[in-house]
Amino acid sequence: MDKLTTVGAERTHLRTDSSGARTAAGGGRRPPLGNRTKTTSKPRGAGLPAEQVNPMTGEIIEGERTAQLARAERFALVAVAREVLGKDHRTGKCMQRRLPKQTVKVWKDAEHGKAFYSGVRTCARLWTCAHCAAKISERRRVELVAALAAAKALGLHVKLLTLTIPHGIGDDVKVIVGKLLGAWKRTTNGRAAKELRELLGLKGTIRAFEVTYGANGFHPHLHVLLFLDKPWSNASVHAAFSPLWQNSCRLAGLPIPSDAHGCRVDDGSKAAAYASKWGLESEMTKGHVKRGKQGGMTPFDFLRAVLADDPDAAKYRGLFRAYADAFQGQRQLYWSNGLRKLLELGKEATDEELAAEQTEKATMLADLSVDQWKAIVHARAQAAVLDVAEDKPQELRALLDALHRRWLDYRKRRANGIPVT
Repeated sequence: MDKLTTVGAERTHLRTDSSGARTAAGGGRRPPLGNRTKTTSKPRGAGLPAEQVNPMTGEIIEGERTAQLARAERFALVAVAREVLGKDHRTGKCMQRRLPKQTVKVWKDAEHGKAFYSGVRTCARLWTCAHCAAKISERRRVELVAALAAAKALGLHVKLLTLTIPHGIGDDVKVIVGKLLGAWKRTTNGRAAKELRELLGLKGTIRAFEVTYGANGFHPHLHVLLFLDKPWSNASVHAAFSPLWQNSCRLAGLPIPSDAHGCRVDDGSKAAAYASKWGLESEMTKGHVKRGKQGGMTPFDFLRAVLADDPDAAKYRGLFRAYADAFQGQRQLYWSNGLRKLLELGKEATDEELAAEQTEKATMLADLSVDQWKAIVHARAQAAVLDVAEDKPQELRALLDALHRRWLDYRKRRANGIPVT
């Protein structure tokens, strides 16, 4: 039962003793995850071994040694999102309920040794669900890697365009998101946009949405990959795009961005500045789940703050609800017409298809009964079961039996009117 009362549990009954160690307890308080969940003034990565922090970006490196902790945190973040958004929100039901007429099964991937469930509902709400965000974003990242490789093979030149707008603490993020998308639409449509495409030899774009939060409030912005058939310098691309972006923002009812901050152009070779996992592709697809830079927060940092019982937890709950409302229904990536065909990438999968996608090279370790799955969900032990399936699959049956006995005891106590926690 060790796995049930350690970091593998999503929100099991834990407490911290006087020495700081976590032990089993009867209360229902959620487990602290340490400094990794804090979003206050401490530098990102503080308290972690140096090898776990990217020295270039400050990003916490979630490598093989911390993969289970990262998964446990995702379950914890979804639990917080369930509380913040309400039990009727689709994210609140993710990885909780079985698919109709299916049993839940535990599998272990043959290639990577990772355990996972099948037969469980997923919400495909990548903006609000840590589970689906991780899975969908990784699939998108792999596809962007293929897109950059295909572009290189065709002799195309890739630029990373970042478009921002002035923003203030009192701005309505939902209104700003709508106007920002309107400004981008004006940048890509009309006579001026057509002339720009012809001038630069622009063959297509991939637009990604990102939002952070800082001293000036919400900061939604765009990352855009430009696929060019001419080797323009960064300065030349900036000179061409910046006036068009400024005018588009004005027409969309936004403050006019400055030349220095409204439009930034980087080489596609920026990918080489990071480890392959955190290259240009991840910049495009994982902005909403990675941790914010010092002094700023990402939307999932709001949930981390609530999870860590931050003094401003009520504020962060409200901010996450505002963010969720503003980004509902928005696409993470938008490919311009014809680009996928040019790069021979085929039809784009939907978020729902990516969230439900599973590997075919896996071994089934357990076929769970309805009561067994209810026992796992009741104990908030979804992550713990997967940890055991990966590390000690021979002990999986014993863990499932223990959880089932606990579930039956809980039901018996309730039926007899005995107080339960």
